[in-house]
Amino acid sequence: MKIKLIISILFIFELSFNLKAQDFHLTQYDAFPLYLNPALTGNYLGDDADYKINAVYRSQWRSMVKKPFTTYGISYDQPYKKFGLGAYILNNRAGVAKFNTLNFQLSGSYFITDPKKSPHILNVGLQMGLFYKSFNPNNILFESQYDNSTGSLNPDISSGENFERTSLVKFDANIGIFYKYKDDTKKYAPYLGFSVFHLSKPSESFSPEKNKVPMRFVVDAGCDFKIDDKLKLTPSVLYMNQAKASDLIIGVKGSYRIKDTKSDVLFGLNYRVKDALMLVVGIKQNEQHSFRISYDINTSYLHNYSGSRGAIEFTLILSGKKNKPLFSPKF
Repeated sequence: MKIKLIISILFIFELSFNLKAQDFHLTQYDAFPLYLNPALTGNYLGDDADYKINAVYRSQWRSMVKKPFTTYGISYDQPYKKFGLGAYILNNRAGVAKFNTLNFQLSGSYFITDPKKSPHILNVGLQMGLFYKSFNPNNILFESQYDNSTGSLNPDISSGENFERTSLVKFDANIGIFYKYKDDTKKYAPYLGFSVFHLSKPSESFSPEKNKVPMRFVVDAGCDFKIDDKLKLTPSVLYMNQAKASDLIIGVKGSYRIKDTKSDVLFGLNYRVKDALMLVVGIKQNEQHSFRISYDINTSYLHNYSGSRGAIEFTLILSGKKNKPLFSPKF
């Protein structure tokens, strides 16, 4: 029990203080597009909508710490003439120490091509905003608090640690470009996106020493295939690099039209290389709103600590039309 507790504490510090680690990632990254690429702001890639609201909730590492790591966020965006306008809030909370990162970004994009006149969809995007970081030192246990009489860490023993600063606010900015070929007469529609996060490389250190957040580079590619009138498949690849850390996700998502309806069953299977297998299921109602659930199964050495209890993630996408109610009576 003592060993598992110490491992859990070290694990929290590794994820929360190691500035070489990556930003928080999402399994259903396509369901929260403003966090994937600023150029996707107001860019619905053919979907018939005047605005969209996206929401996400993720919980992980329940078996390693008393309180799981959670991620939750909401975004809004819409096209306006040749622009896309939007914003998102994404919050991440890690474990009992409540390491918290709140990210707020205003997001905008510009349509270089007109998707109504050309099969080539090309956008560039820019985000500017703030991130707020904080933690609660009262919930952290240190090696100096080890009690020999009980064989465990004792919160009543003074740690001897002194934290002058437990929160900070910094400016942040991101850019991106996205291209997709979409011709309704074709059964395929390839796409490619590239984005860079943390252009300003703000310092996220709680001490006087400046430790800058490394830039995160993201490449997102794939192709939509219309197999028939009911079945659509999209193989995809996502690669992210930040300092010495990297992520590579390969997979496929799809939709199957329910007979005599305008609703689809959604499904997907992704693999984060050397990390996790990710299963996705969901429903899309009336070609408009969608809800999905995903579950990550650890395949790395962390499986020894987390067991079969992987991350679970929920996403909701609400697509609206002007002068029409967001929800139909049958929703």
